[in-house]
Amino acid sequence: METKALYIFFIVSILLRPEAYAQKEENPKLAAQKDYQYHKQMAGGIRIVTTGLDFYLQYGIIKNIYTTHLFTLEYEWHIDYRDKKTSVTTAAGDQGRAYYFGVQNRFHVIRFSYGFEHALADKAAKNGVRLNWVGFVGGDLGLVKPYYLNLQYPGTDGNSVDIYSQRYSAANAGKFLDQDSIDEAGPIWRGLSQMTPVLGGFARTGLNFDFGSRDRVIKAIEAGATLDIFYTKIPIYINTESNHFLFLGFYLAFQMGKRW
Repeated sequence: METKALYIFFIVSILLRPEAYAQKEENPKLAAQKDYQYHKQMAGGIRIVTTGLDFYLQYGIIKNIYTTHLFTLEYEWHIDYRDKKTSVTTAAGDQGRAYYFGVQNRFHVIRFSYGFEHALADKAAKNGVRLNWVGFVGGDLGLVKPYYLNLQYPGTDGNSVDIYSQRYSAANAGKFLDQDSIDEAGPIWRGLSQMTPVLGGFARTGLNFDFGSRDRVIKAIEAGATLDIFYTKIPIYINTESNHFLFLGFYLAFQMGKRW
């Protein structure tokens, strides 16, 4: 009986030894999650988007080597690359500021978002590339800024020409849509005090390729798609049929930052 008890005690003591769990503790994936030395990151970048040009700042909370929670603030200058500027010579004979014909407002977007970055493939020990899947959801603050043109009007003496910088309205529609009456585009700062907000939301997904030679340095290229939805059509064009409330854009981003 005593021999049997000693045998059982021997077996239990072997099972309770730390070495019995060595295989689990030495699992590379679990060790990487536990021992990853970085906990925060900060990065900034620029996105070239089919809907415009985007600048952003991003703060990350690193959960482990595979998952990072991201908070992003960004600004996009909305551009439809199909729109063409028209070059002009002013009434004074100088080269004037080129203008967009048929545009009544310019559009800017400020985005706030929460997202994640999840590693799909880790980089090699040296000179590798980490492949990450990124996803975001957030809110849009759209800013509609009136577009000004310098328009020509007959002078009071009947011979001269007076120039007035004006935004589009029903009263001046005839001048605004008459290219012979357009002297040049108004100054870029005109209309800043008259911007109106439009609320919306967006979602984004993409692939991030981090090719930084060291883990603490972020050097990445990202490609993906963004979908913005606003509660009303954005009145960019005078022709209302050309305006939309939904914008789908594809982007290529360049990002730099660091982890600590």
